Amino acid sequence: METKLARISDLPVTTGLPGVADADVRLSGKHEIRLAKAVGITQFGVNLVTLDPGGMSSSRHWHMAEDEFLYILTGTPTLIDENGHHILGPGAIVGFPAGQPNAHHLLNHSTAPVTMIVVGSRKPGEETIYYPDDDFGPIRK
Repeated sequence: METKLARISDLPVTTGLPGVADADVRLSGKHEIRLAKAVGITQFGVNLVTLDPGGMSSSRHWHMAEDEFLYILTGTPTLIDENGHHILGPGAIVGFPAGQPNAHHLLNHSTAPVTMIVVGSRKPGEETIYYPDDDFGPIRK
């Protein structure tokens, strides 16, 4: 079996929310490089995400079957979850266990970009994502 190798500089950068034409304009400041997919990893995702000033990571959400993990590399994003607003900085780590209704997202209120590693599990089977602030209800992948 061949080892898959890649360089970040050779990988595509997706902006906003791919495939959603009417996505929130604040998502236009989100840039993502899918690291794990580039090397054939299928059981979990690892993404390098950059948020421009004024950008956000997603609508507030939580996953029924997917764990999420964040590691802040640069910048000072604001995490908004069910427990309030939390200013994060380089070296901060945050976890969101599957099935716990703690809707969350990150906003970049600063004047400098935020860069972070985002890791998520990819459990086989149905995965439901809840968006409590939006009117489209739960989404099932």
